[in-house]
Amino acid sequence: MAVSGARRNPLRNLLIRLVWDSGLNPGDYVISFRSRGAPSGVEAVRGDALEKVYLRGFEARVGGRVRYIPFHRVVEVRNEATGEVLYSSRKALEEK
Repeated sequence: MAVSGARRNPLRNLLIRLVWDSGLNPGDYVISFRSRGAPSGVEAVRGDALEKVYLRGFEARVGGRVRYIPFHRVVEVRNEATGEVLYSSRKALEEK
């Protein structure tokens, strides 16, 4: 039996929930991602800046413009209200 892409990508599922689940406050969530242009190499965007979630990435308002961010660049998704880390990249864990 084939497994759909949605089932295999927990990060995508989480971001879709942030966009569509009215029971969540997207502003409570911060998505950190690798960015070559950032001084520290990592930028962050709040969940309420999400515009659209695709199969391999998402669009978010970052610095006054909409940017496409591939999933492989996401380091962490954290709920700032509770401090809970909902997603952490395996690569980011290996680099620590």
